[in-house]
Amino acid sequence: MIKSARIMMYSQDSYGLGHLRRATNLANALVTAHSNLSVLLVVDSPVAPFFDLQDHIDFVKLPTVIKVDAGVFRSSQLLTRYSLVRAMRSNVIREVLRRFRPDVMLVDHMPGGANRDLIPALKLIRPLGYATKVVLGLRDIIDNPSVTRAAWEREGFYDTLKRYYDRVLIYGSADVFPTADQYGIRDRVGGRVEYCGYVCNMDAVKDRHQTRARMRVHNGQPLIAVMAGGGADAYRLMQTFLDALPLMGCAARVATTMVTGPFMPDAQRKALRDQAKAQGVQIHTSIDDPLSQINAADLVVSMAGYNTLSEILRFQKKAVIVPRHGPSAEQRMRARILAERGLVSMVDPEDLSAERLAQAIVQTLSGCTQPSARIVPGLAGIAKATRVLLDLLPSGNGSTERPRKAIAPTSPAVWPLAAPLGRGR
Repeated sequence: MIKSARIMMYSQDSYGLGHLRRATNLANALVTAHSNLSVLLVVDSPVAPFFDLQDHIDFVKLPTVIKVDAGVFRSSQLLTRYSLVRAMRSNVIREVLRRFRPDVMLVDHMPGGANRDLIPALKLIRPLGYATKVVLGLRDIIDNPSVTRAAWEREGFYDTLKRYYDRVLIYGSADVFPTADQYGIRDRVGGRVEYCGYVCNMDAVKDRHQTRARMRVHNGQPLIAVMAGGGADAYRLMQTFLDALPLMGCAARVATTMVTGPFMPDAQRKALRDQAKAQGVQIHTSIDDPLSQINAADLVVSMAGYNTLSEILRFQKKAVIVPRHGPSAEQRMRARILAERGLVSMVDPEDLSAERLAQAIVQTLSGCTQPSARIVPGLAGIAKATRVLLDLLPSGNGSTERPRKAIAPTSPAVWPLAAPLGRGR
């Protein structure tokens, strides 16, 4: 019997949904393109898997940690030492790799994982004789380049890239942001870097008019969609939007739908629901088909998350973007670059007020122009990344049978919980 080909994905996404969403989109595309492929997601999102998974995809849940600063994490839920949580994560990842024996391992965002929790698994591949190809997938912008370079030097990630990685895929376009050069990646891995374009969900959407009719939006009535990914820090934007609504001259005829996201605290969600109900705004925690809602909207108000902005660009929607304040500069950098290109309108979080947001919405909604397909960056990242990853699988109709070195007799069957994590190797 021919074994299925195997891809393992590592995704660290404790605060929002961006990394998990991108990993799920890629996994679904991979198994759709390859009938004899299994994909195993190793994730730490508290709502994993959240998004729909195709057949032949499964996931392993790691204890969740939260990033509090560049390269600094803490335990999210467990009342125990962070060092213990880190050790548990590292041992789970290592054992999954050892047992699953992937043909390709796709690592999202951090070459060594959160505080190097991936390093022991990477160090294991060669001693076991596995022919696993290791690939790093990076979104367009990580953080301020000086901050990221310092963190990667401190964590030993540049050495990790050189030692263990066969390829680096950048989910962006060099003409928008030269990721490989800004973060010193090309200097370390040379020609192993490849830009894929933006990884955007390209699933089919429902007819725009049918979606608007289902939402009870009248013909000619402007529809504003307000969304912010997972929603953990979306309260200020959404509460400010509700305060701004009465200040818009067109407010009486505007229809609004708001998606808070699953991570917004319950007390904040309840406060928004009470205010939204009084103003006739439709509000949801999550929706089944956010793509169709973006397609149906005349204007999107959102934060500057990678996935939401990619989908806004896909449908060439007018948008008012209020990026996350921190701890990373990622969203402010992305929003500023796209605003300078005329693709979105940006309100800096330092300047956010009901009056400023109302002004930006009215100006953007009434403007004659909207993003042109001629200046929208390439959005074929899923197709390109899928092609590259499938090309790395072994030949022979997905068979993973191949000669390998014997495992040393001293290799433990179960790894000790407190195994040292190593540094940058």
